[in-house]
Amino acid sequence: MEEFFKNQECLEKNRTNGEETLLAGPAREGLALLQGLLLCGTCGHALTVRYTGNGGIYPCYLCNRLRRDGLASKDCMSFRCDLLDGAIAAEVLKALRPAEIELALAALQELESRDRTISRQWQMRLERAEYEAALAERRYQEVDPSQRLVAGTLERRWNDALLQLEDLKKQAAEFLHQEARVATPEQKAKVLALASDLPRVWHAHTTQAKDRKRMLRLLIKDITVEKALNPKQLLAHIRWQGGACTDICVQLPPNIADRVRYAAAVVDRVRHLAQSLPDGDIADCLNQEGQVSAVGKPFTGSMIQWIRYRYQIPRATLVRPEEDYTQRHRRTEAPRLGTQLVQDSDDILNAIGGRCFMKSPSGCQAFAPLRPAWRFLPASPVSARKSHSPVVPGWLASAASGNP
Repeated sequence: MEEFFKNQECLEKNRTNGEETLLAGPAREGLALLQGLLLCGTCGHALTVRYTGNGGIYPCYLCNRLRRDGLASKDCMSFRCDLLDGAIAAEVLKALRPAEIELALAALQELESRDRTISRQWQMRLERAEYEAALAERRYQEVDPSQRLVAGTLERRWNDALLQLEDLKKQAAEFLHQEARVATPEQKAKVLALASDLPRVWHAHTTQAKDRKRMLRLLIKDITVEKALNPKQLLAHIRWQGGACTDICVQLPPNIADRVRYAAAVVDRVRHLAQSLPDGDIADCLNQEGQVSAVGKPFTGSMIQWIRYRYQIPRATLVRPEEDYTQRHRRTEAPRLGTQLVQDSDDILNAIGGRCFMKSPSGCQAFAPLRPAWRFLPASPVSARKSHSPVVPGWLASAASGNP
């Protein structure tokens, strides 16, 4: 009968569509090692496995229960299997190190000592109950048969003592059967040998994924996965078969945009070198320092140009050594004076309404809006320094006075 109930329990665990089935029981042949062990920390349902790629070589864990039920607009979580599988496997092998096994055996010896103490207490309670039952029997046997009332009372006490003894024997047998933690020296030696053999068996090429799953199920009961505050991290709460719990944090890889983005140190270095060097020299300097681009290639001038454009780094203002002071001053003052002239010309254009006379192909004169390109007026830095008034081109003066 006991074997029948064990078989029924095994069949119930192997079901994947049971009413109360939360985690899938049987280990399958897929590459996802934690299949049937993961629980979603957001909705509490089991994570499923999705195999992508040719032949299903890219498995991933997915929880889309809330989205399927129409309670959410996106999946609870989705991540690659190899990231969490590797972390859990390392944690399992770490728990089975020889030092950890020795500590576990020491704890087992302590539990054995405690079990012996508890067993002794149960034995003493049984001896006390047997003594009470024997005493009640002797009193009943020694009573005078003519004393029917006394004999009935003693008989009732004897029956109660016997019932209490039987009940106590059943309780002691159940407790000793559940709490027995006695290990023989041969069993302890096998456990210590397993600690050194398991890593070799785990990493062997002949070990199939199904066998690894069975090893994990012997040690792990379930794993609850939840997203951390950092979107690129996962928190895994491992619940072992013995009842202990372990928490680990798994770092997820960044997005492709973050992976090809240049580091802040490289950008700062380019900004510093751009003050005195052109793009090609900056690339040579970075290559000499041993730095590489975001994709692992040597720097080129076009890469430096893109970095300057992306992070708004101005180009270096280079001055030839043979230039005299007047030429340098002219080169530095010309952009400022040209800007002032354009601003003065904008005031004139606003005064005449932004329109001027143009001759059409038929010879008629008409108002036409000024093109935006006409607003960039050529300015002579030398003449602008001699006169404080803005220089107005002849065609613009004619347009302002109304003469064609």
